Amino acid sequence: MRTILNFDDGLGAAPALPQAVTARADAARGPVGLFQSATATAETGWGRWSGALLTATAAHVLAVAVGLLVVPAQAPPEVKKPEPELVLMAYAPPPPPLGGGALKQATPEPVKPVVQKPRPKRQELVVPAKVPEPVKEPEPVVEQVETPVATQVSAVAPQAPAGPGVPDGAVGGVVGGVVGGIVGGKVGGQGKAPPIYTPREVMKLPALLSGKPEYPRRAREDGITGVVMVMVVIGTDGTVEPGSPRIHRSVPGLDEAALGSVAGWRFSPALGHDGAPVRVKVVIPVKFALR
Repeated sequence: MRTILNFDDGLGAAPALPQAVTARADAARGPVGLFQSATATAETGWGRWSGALLTATAAHVLAVAVGLLVVPAQAPPEVKKPEPELVLMAYAPPPPPLGGGALKQATPEPVKPVVQKPRPKRQELVVPAKVPEPVKEPEPVVEQVETPVATQVSAVAPQAPAGPGVPDGAVGGVVGGVVGGIVGGKVGGQGKAPPIYTPREVMKLPALLSGKPEYPRRAREDGITGVVMVMVVIGTDGTVEPGSPRIHRSVPGLDEAALGSVAGWRFSPALGHDGAPVRVKVVIPVKFALR
């Protein structure tokens, strides 16, 4: 087996030789050393290629190992920190000076503290306990009693024959009358009694000077108490006129004692609007209580 390679050396084409000459020259020369691998035996070729394969594999492994060692040794790239930026701030111009020619600083108004109003407390409704009212002694009750007017009864008597008149007598007078007497008056009678006033018609009411009710023994033992109202007429001398006391409000068991006690009491006389003593009809409370 032979191999023919044609190489272009750039020197131009060589002159062609006769084919017979070329064939003889090739036969005289042996195989060229560069292409001995093609003509070598199988054993000789495997041994040559195995050594080269081992050498190439070792070289690759060494290169990979060196690359792994060199790569970590390289320093990581430095991260540059951002440089600080310079910021220029412009301040507002100062306020203009206040009037008056002098520079005055405006005084800030004080902040008024916010005062929280306290919440109104809820007031509870308290029902006051009922307190018994003290029993007041009844004041003298004045009963307006109209003074009875005497009914004039005119009886028709037989007229006596007219006789000789009496000196200074009145026409139509009564025989045996008294000169200066009142028509219709009784012979030998006394003058008219002073009127009886009510407490509203006097300037000053009578006041008790002396007197105390006498508690009946039977009523005391039975525990009878109360206030008896007695109506009386007090004269101008301050005494109770006889026969005037009478019961105005009764308390059984105490009425007789009240009438008997009031009859002996003494008062200051009532005064009229002219300041003179007058008769007055009043109601007096007589209280009987156990101590």
